[in-house]
Amino acid sequence: MNKPTKPIQPARQPPCGTRAALAAFGRKPLFWCGLAALLLVGYGYAMATSAVGIDDLAIDTYQQGGEFLRQSRITEWLVQALTGLLAYGRVWPECWAAVCLALAGAGLAAVLYAQAGREPTAAGGLLLAGGLLLFPFHAEALAYSNLCITGLGMLLAVAALALGRAYLFGQRAPARALGAAACLAFSLGCYESMAQVWLALVFALLLTAAAFAPRRSRAAFWWIAPALRGVVLFGVGLAGREILAALLRLALGITGESGAAARTIYWGQRGGIASALLIFVREFLGNYGTLALAVPAIALLDLACAALVVFVAVRRHGNGCGWLAAGLLASQFAMGILQGTGSQMARASQCFAVFVPFVAWLALAVLRPRRWAAAACIAALLGVEALSLNQTFGADRARWAYEKDLLQDVAVQLDALDPTGEEPVVFTGEITLPDAVTHRLPAGHPAYKAAWVLSVALGAPMGDLYPYEEVNESVVNWAQSAFGSHEQIYLLMEEIGRPCAVPTDDQQAAGDALAGEAQAVTRQDGYLLVCFGS
Repeated sequence: MNKPTKPIQPARQPPCGTRAALAAFGRKPLFWCGLAALLLVGYGYAMATSAVGIDDLAIDTYQQGGEFLRQSRITEWLVQALTGLLAYGRVWPECWAAVCLALAGAGLAAVLYAQAGREPTAAGGLLLAGGLLLFPFHAEALAYSNLCITGLGMLLAVAALALGRAYLFGQRAPARALGAAACLAFSLGCYESMAQVWLALVFALLLTAAAFAPRRSRAAFWWIAPALRGVVLFGVGLAGREILAALLRLALGITGESGAAARTIYWGQRGGIASALLIFVREFLGNYGTLALAVPAIALLDLACAALVVFVAVRRHGNGCGWLAAGLLASQFAMGILQGTGSQMARASQCFAVFVPFVAWLALAVLRPRRWAAAACIAALLGVEALSLNQTFGADRARWAYEKDLLQDVAVQLDALDPTGEEPVVFTGEITLPDAVTHRLPAGHPAYKAAWVLSVALGAPMGDLYPYEEVNESVVNWAQSAFGSHEQIYLLMEEIGRPCAVPTDDQQAAGDALAGEAQAVTRQDGYLLVCFGS
């Protein structure tokens, strides 16, 4: 007579605690020393130099003008109100972001090792924490000094995962669940892309639970309940953010709506569903296919996507691994899918910094290759990330050096015409940044040519490919029209040490009418005219 078999049930108890995993990392000085070294390698150059970019001198406009709160960025508003850390300055924005990212990476490593029920290793911890810390797109975000807040957002999202893990797996832990929701509220209050980070973190945790459980020990759809609990935590956190933002707006008398989100939803703006879908597919293939030839971050993303697919196909572990891998993949592109763009901005792609090292860690931890092979993979990933990260930081500094030299030359000419600095100065025209500053690859590069062919085949837009997404825009050009005024250009002149008197509206209009093809500083009737070019 056959013995009755027990039905397959999802495990309700996580294997071990996050605190125990953190304590284990605490006993590994190699991990912390290695992480500190990676922080210096990745961010040391950026901390030692400076670059004024778009929005850097406009923090007061966003803070006192209420735009942060209109966008419900409560944490960004609170941090700036209490510390002033988000304003432009050397060292601190990059340093603060890097420290937060390093701690977020260490926390993520502890949570995943706890869920896997494995003894943490220094190498695995460095892969997870270092990979998150060094992901190249962080430099694109930090081109805006106020976006150093994304480091804190990542840390809060990981803290939410650590606190909410027991609740996700069905334990009655109301205090921890509320703590997780609170962390999520303030994480979402840093930057909207933290929603996508939370989605990626939940799927990564559940995939870890499935991959490290005994083969086919869980029901096929055991993960649905934990995933729904993750949605509940997100909903409570989002509601908390909106309530707090509304209260702050009411208390400070801030009215009006940002409207930024509505302007970035393109599904209804592209001539019907069929046309919108075609554009979406072209943009997706172009941004995540063609761009891989030139942008290391996209290449790493594509490799991680392929590795995850191969892992699921080869492993055949059951436990819902295939579904969870699909959810994790979809989470990486959720924002682009929502917006209908087939892509998403580099500065809003923090989820990639979770996804890429996680997939590498999962593959190495489960497949267990030889030590030398694992070490080579870890070194290659971290090395590529560090080089690309510093490449973007370098491009941003080169862009500012070019613009600063131009502004200082303008200052010398203004001083020659008006040593007292009392005459009004009209700024007009636009500068053209050199290709060496704005582009990752020269037009003659073989990868560029291959990408051009692919772009043609996909029907993607032609022209210059592969500019730095966030660092290629001239702050001088932006400053002359930002927020509907010329205020920012005068802040730039103050920054380089040559304050300028503001002209009247009539003088500005007269100067705009005289804008020529060439850069020049001239005296006009009652004011000085600075024309940056055509």
